[in-house]
Amino acid sequence: MKAEQYPELVWTPEMIARFWDWQAGTPEVYFTYQFGAEIARTLAPWFAGRRRILDYGCGVGYLIPHLCRHAAEVHAADTSEVSVAEVNRRLGHLERFRGASTIRALAERGETFDVVLVIEVIEHLYDDALAALFADVRARLAPGGIAIFSTPNNEDRRRNMILCPESGKLFHRWQHVRSWSAESLERSLQQAGFVPEAMIETDMSRPRVSSPGMALRAFTRRMLHGPAGKPHLVAVAQRSAAS
Repeated sequence: MKAEQYPELVWTPEMIARFWDWQAGTPEVYFTYQFGAEIARTLAPWFAGRRRILDYGCGVGYLIPHLCRHAAEVHAADTSEVSVAEVNRRLGHLERFRGASTIRALAERGETFDVVLVIEVIEHLYDDALAALFADVRARLAPGGIAIFSTPNNEDRRRNMILCPESGKLFHRWQHVRSWSAESLERSLQQAGFVPEAMIETDMSRPRVSSPGMALRAFTRRMLHGPAGKPHLVAVAQRSAAS
């Protein structure tokens, strides 16, 4: 049978939690584990003159140590209480790290930040969850603050579809449920109450220096995104005055 003849799996919150709880035991598959230093260096120019940086959807925190090399204060948040506890346990000693909280706790406290990073999250979200994330990120921005979103650029999800032999349904091996282009992301941000300042097609996974792991990292990059080019999309946006 052709791939088009298999239905695509629809993820439930329980399935997503189970999937990522399992993936947490294999850090080498996480984008931020593999390329955290490159991601932080790419984004660092946007931190200039801004103090409080929030890693929104931090997972188990692989990006945080790299952010601490470039930002005055690094905060973190995730929906998972288990992930939040693990981040605080493992990274609480870092001087510039101010701790992780649940996303709900940040909202209840009304905390705001100069930069809110949403790194490789929005490709995992269906419409309702995406709208809720955009609304909450807007609310977390301090006056003059910016939100930075990153996502695969024009990803061909078919390249990473695999078949569940039990259900007979296809699913993306990293649980991506949508693909973004510069045009679709800019349009969605505008509809969600943001004013896009920059839309950047780049490669945040390219190591800047040689290392023993370069071959593995290059292989992982090709496996994730295909041949070298500009596989990542970075959007920088402010909250619109109307929102």
